Amino acid sequence: MKLLRAMRTADIDAVVDLIDSHDEDDAEDARAGFTGSDGIDDYFVLEVDDQIIGVSGFRTPPACEQTHWLSWTYIHDDHVNQGHGRRMINEILEHLKELGGRKVFVKVSDYAEINESGEREETYAAALHLYQSLGFAIELTHKDYYDAGEAMIVLGLRLKEGDAGFKDADVGDATFSNLGTSPLLQARPVQFNAVYEIAETDGAFSFGWSDDGKQLFTTDDVELGLQEAKKRHGRAVFLSFPSDYKDIDQRLYAAGFRNSGVLDDYFDDGIHEQHYTYNFPQELLLGHD
Repeated sequence: MKLLRAMRTADIDAVVDLIDSHDEDDAEDARAGFTGSDGIDDYFVLEVDDQIIGVSGFRTPPACEQTHWLSWTYIHDDHVNQGHGRRMINEILEHLKELGGRKVFVKVSDYAEINESGEREETYAAALHLYQSLGFAIELTHKDYYDAGEAMIVLGLRLKEGDAGFKDADVGDATFSNLGTSPLLQARPVQFNAVYEIAETDGAFSFGWSDDGKQLFTTDDVELGLQEAKKRHGRAVFLSFPSDYKDIDQRLYAAGFRNSGVLDDYFDDGIHEQHYTYNFPQELLLGHD
């Protein structure tokens, strides 16, 4: 690291205040993460005249040592539009390359407010533009993710080229629905073990799962989870699985889920993260049971 230094426990209040100046809900979630099990490892701050004006970092999902997510990236309002954000993110990306990172993802909201002129202003439009200018490309858009009318946009960036001996067409160019005949697919005894509301959302749920069971979940299992999410006033359920897991899609489609996109090469080259969405009836979005 050159411009940035590692975040310290003593920085938490200043960093949370910085985030709070942009988004109060994000600040609450960030504090919970910094002081909880996530901790502050792999987070960095940018200082000017001994004042923290920027923060950024990354998270590495389980079983994905070469896959990373950018997290809590903010610049103080008094220092925006001065190139600090670009330099900060570039330094994080170089650091990830040095660690052997293969791919990095970042999520952005399309939240918008109506300004005094009656025009719609997307709060994170500048951030989306910045990531795209750095080479990130939109890979997945979940409509009504954070809230009804507020989508989550996921962008991905390749940090290093894939294995020269691997042909992505073996798996990667196939749609998940027609991968059922591929010898690369594996039968896994996936079982659901939890129903939970997704952090940073209002009414978006997901299911916890493991592949340590004895058999693959059934459509009835899926429907039980949906009933629980509905009981808890869920708007939608979002699930994701590795693309080499066999027979997942048939059971989800039978319960009313739809294929909602893919994050390429998420787990490894050619092994993607396949996403599914279930939307509850419109009357639930309007507050009626």
